[in-house]
Amino acid sequence: MDERTVEKTIVFKAAPEKVWQAITDPAELSQWFGHGAEIDLRPGGDAAMTWKEHGRYAMKVEEVTPPPRLVWRWVHQPGVAFEDAPATRVEWTLEPRADGGTTLYLRESGFLTDLHHRQNTGGWDEELAELVTLLTV
Repeated sequence: MDERTVEKTIVFKAAPEKVWQAITDPAELSQWFGHGAEIDLRPGGDAAMTWKEHGRYAMKVEEVTPPPRLVWRWVHQPGVAFEDAPATRVEWTLEPRADGGTTLYLRESGFLTDLHHRQNTGGWDEELAELVTLLTV
């Protein structure tokens, strides 16, 4: 494994379709991942996440296979066009469980600095904890 890769695994009681909706629907994304979400859910589609305290981060959708797989890239800097800043690759994979739930695998790669890697490692812990809360309500 690349030392600058973030990998997270979460088990949900929720069905894959419910988890898929939470990671792809702008209204649901805004409840757990930032304060605002835009997403054109198709390969090549533009997207963005906005945090009140951090700003707007441009994204580009690469792969959409409802469920189980979503891949997008996002820039390292707020307020810049996707083409104008370094980007990391975020892969979401959903695996159905025998009990009707879902295992979510998240992998982010392509970090250029240790600082950015550390920031996103902690950031994912916080954001994914909010996803767990959303899907257990």
